[in-house]
Amino acid sequence: MLDIIAPAGPDALWTTLLLTVILGGAASAAAGRAVARSWRRPRVLVLYAFLLACAFGFLDYALFDNPVIPLFRLGEDLAMLARAPGAALADLPRALAGLGVNFVFLLAVGLAAYARTRSRQMAVQYGFMASRLT
Repeated sequence: MLDIIAPAGPDALWTTLLLTVILGGAASAAAGRAVARSWRRPRVLVLYAFLLACAFGFLDYALFDNPVIPLFRLGEDLAMLARAPGAALADLPRALAGLGVNFVFLLAVGLAAYARTRSRQMAVQYGFMASRLT
């Protein structure tokens, strides 16, 4: 499991977690609030979470030399695709698992912020309905 999140080793795990959890979580929460305030649908957050996961994967590589998206493994998989397509396709999800973990976390934080902001908007905008029902 450690190999998926931080392929560079246990020291890189802390930098990945801190960078993704603190900075990525804050950015994803801000994106969720922005989508809710503009009355857009939550499916827009899927694109934003993916872009944030790619951006923080790049930052983790650029600042701490921890390849969250190991391009060397993707290159090996693509080269092996002609020789053994089954083995190459079987290794592809493992190569992209670090990006997937970051994406799922950032999407969950963004959706939580979206739901919280949207419920506040609904209470303010349609508060008269709640008072009439009680």
